[in-house]
Amino acid sequence: MGDISTTQLHYVIVQEGDTLASIAERYQSTAGAVAQLNAMSPDTVLTPGRIVQVLKPKRPATVPAIPSPTPRPRTPRYAFAAFTGAEGVYPSSERALEKLGEAGLSGIFPLWFQVAPEEPWRLQSFAEPAQIEQVIRAAHERGVQVLAALTSIYYPSGVDTRHTIAQVLRTYKGHLLQAVEHTYERYHLDGVLLDWVDVEAADREVFAEWVEALQGLCRRRGWKLVVNVPIVQGTLRGITSTMAFDLARIGEAVDWMSLVLNTEHRMYTGPGPLCSLSWAEMGVRHAIATGVPAEKILLGIAGYAYDWKEHSQLPDYLSSEGAMNRARQYRAHVKFDPVSQTPMFSYQDSQGAKHQVWFENTSSLSQKVTIINRYGLAGLSLWRLGMEDSGLWPLLRYRWGEIRKIPSRFHNKYYEN
Repeated sequence: MGDISTTQLHYVIVQEGDTLASIAERYQSTAGAVAQLNAMSPDTVLTPGRIVQVLKPKRPATVPAIPSPTPRPRTPRYAFAAFTGAEGVYPSSERALEKLGEAGLSGIFPLWFQVAPEEPWRLQSFAEPAQIEQVIRAAHERGVQVLAALTSIYYPSGVDTRHTIAQVLRTYKGHLLQAVEHTYERYHLDGVLLDWVDVEAADREVFAEWVEALQGLCRRRGWKLVVNVPIVQGTLRGITSTMAFDLARIGEAVDWMSLVLNTEHRMYTGPGPLCSLSWAEMGVRHAIATGVPAEKILLGIAGYAYDWKEHSQLPDYLSSEGAMNRARQYRAHVKFDPVSQTPMFSYQDSQGAKHQVWFENTSSLSQKVTIINRYGLAGLSLWRLGMEDSGLWPLLRYRWGEIRKIPSRFHNKYYEN
């Protein structure tokens, strides 16, 4: 069909009983044209909640016999995304920031800092100062706030991540707090994302104290604080695998809590949905039931795909576009799994090995946006910017009216260096 501008498109949320033919009729098109535009087969069965793109009619479409319902009011919400450097064949998030930032993003979480494992009272950086300053400048020019991550996910295999974090929490909290203040103020950052997922259950109390100390610093400096909280099988079934996170206490302290929900199937679990619809809703209900205010919750979603090869626990990491390219390469049929409400496909490679690929697309993410709206959540947090289905951003603007922006931070001149 050639390049089509998004201004020529209309996004239709599939309702119960809708078919390609019925949607095509409403918009003066054909089922074949709608199928081609959405890369579907003509016999695709549509599921409620899915997003279908159609060309806007050149003249007003025939008014349906049944009056359309009054549109629900659309509430602007926050959209955050992790920001990384290049990952293998995939470029950094910088181009996506430049393209989407002004209309599509509230803030980014660059993964720039971690605790130095040999000296757990100081920070080490993954990026050069000039690179950090360039990203901050590009974000601020587009009204996007920069909440740099203090992460624990990039340590090499020889580092005991849990031990490093335990040292900070038990001995070096005050020293590290000073390091955070010095580093984040040096770059004029807008806040902190605390991304420590490997916390010992025995450190539940001191971890909550650390979050509260960070929030005290952030309030003094006019910064925002977000904490990542992974939701895993043990949490939802009452097992103590994530008892290190006192959700009620953390929820009271932070500006936002990002529920990391792309955890249902991950490294070492074997194939399956990254985050089924029921899994996402269960995680949200669990957090709210433990006392986290709904308006502070960000729904953590995946923008990537995992390709699991049989008998292997380590999947290939693909972008959403990369997953679709692989499906085309092996002529695999992408289906919408009715149980998880996420897309997947299977194929056999040239060596005869079988693969399963699971990912998220605009249709599955639309249903997760419904959860955000239903429970009155703050918005979403994406891993990671530049890997996602590009249809996510027009979907969010369609469902929320606009992406909510964060006011520029308050500068307390008393504390300026």
